[in-house]
Amino acid sequence: MNSKFFNNYRGQIYIALGTFFVGGVSVFSKLALESLTPIWFLVWLYLISTILCFPFGKKIVLPKDARYKRFFVLHIFGMMFGWYLSVVGLQYLDAPSAAFLSRVEFPIIMAISFFFLKEKLSKGIFVSIILSSVGVALMAEQGMLNDLLSFQKGKNWGIFLVMLASLGFALGELGTKIIAGKMNSRVFAFLRNLIMLAIVTCAALLMEGFRAPTAMGLLYAGLAGISGPVLARILYMEALKRIKLGEASVYTQMEPVAALLFALFLGMELPEKNEYLGGGLILLSCLFLLWFQGRQKRLTSLSR
Repeated sequence: MNSKFFNNYRGQIYIALGTFFVGGVSVFSKLALESLTPIWFLVWLYLISTILCFPFGKKIVLPKDARYKRFFVLHIFGMMFGWYLSVVGLQYLDAPSAAFLSRVEFPIIMAISFFFLKEKLSKGIFVSIILSSVGVALMAEQGMLNDLLSFQKGKNWGIFLVMLASLGFALGELGTKIIAGKMNSRVFAFLRNLIMLAIVTCAALLMEGFRAPTAMGLLYAGLAGISGPVLARILYMEALKRIKLGEASVYTQMEPVAALLFALFLGMELPEKNEYLGGGLILLSCLFLLWFQGRQKRLTSLSR
């Protein structure tokens, strides 16, 4: 019993630390984008992440089961899609607002789990989607639809891209959920970072040619890489070996709070009042869905 308790406790510590580091990613990314283009930011981020993640003493192999390989590919596709769109969208938003908007990922991943894993879809997801939608509407500026249809670059365009990126991140985390426990955490982080590095490097050279980074751009890209693809990814994998995804999700919803702390410490731009309110509703939608699911499980267990 003590062993199980401490294993669960370690999982909670890992997920809390991972969430704290993820909060720094949007902040460091925003600072890096002041001197780097989005695609070259990703190149330097994944170069540094790949080097730091090298799994010394571990055998670098994928799971033999073809199903896990497919989910590994899904993870990479989702993360690549999510990272690029979120970084482009971040150019038009302050970092904490982007962190709030990224929480739209949670109801999306619950819906995706229904289609991919045949998990039961909670009725609470509909309330969650409504709350999230109202939250996004509060954060957006007037004329959002017109801005999107005319490809008008600005705050509304950034909101749209960050929300669309959440779909990619949700697909990526679905892959993580399936693979957790089937691969060593450091091997997983190294392989996915290496493959993503190869993809973004080819894309950057084709799209823009070589661009040397500034010292500050490289510094902040490195900090974003250490915070997200290195520390947070390894900590999340270790946490999911010890605690359930639903329990982990309670902690990950606190990412915007960590982003606010980083932004305050670094003296960066903070959200406006309506953005705090909208972001709070998005956060509330996630916590409501978690509470509703927990309540349904308790009622189901009592009825048996």
